[in-house]
Amino acid sequence: MRILVVEDEPLLAMLLEENLADLGHDKVTAVATVDQALSALDESPVDAALLDFSLGSDTTSVPVALRLREEGTPFFYLSGHASLDPDSGAPEAPMLPKPVSLDALRQALSTLIEAD
Repeated sequence: MRILVVEDEPLLAMLLEENLADLGHDKVTAVATVDQALSALDESPVDAALLDFSLGSDTTSVPVALRLREEGTPFFYLSGHASLDPDSGAPEAPMLPKPVSLDALRQALSTLIEAD
């Protein structure tokens, strides 16, 4: 499965990449900004995405989420908060707590595979 990871914390991005590789997903693209994510999507489609909701400097991954929703690509939000800002305009999607455990990641991705 080709997976896009949008995470602005380098250590968390590396951990997610390692965990995804451990789960057998070797085509992982990790980026830190909305612009990088949109460029990555322009270059190559993905099967799923993990989006850190808050990307620092009052930036969110909402533009990426909207693009993925438009393209019909499933995604999960990653957040250290219990809920997302209801006024953010973010499309609904499941949310995984940060840092996400390997088991939670496995379970979340298995729901995508089963739905496919």
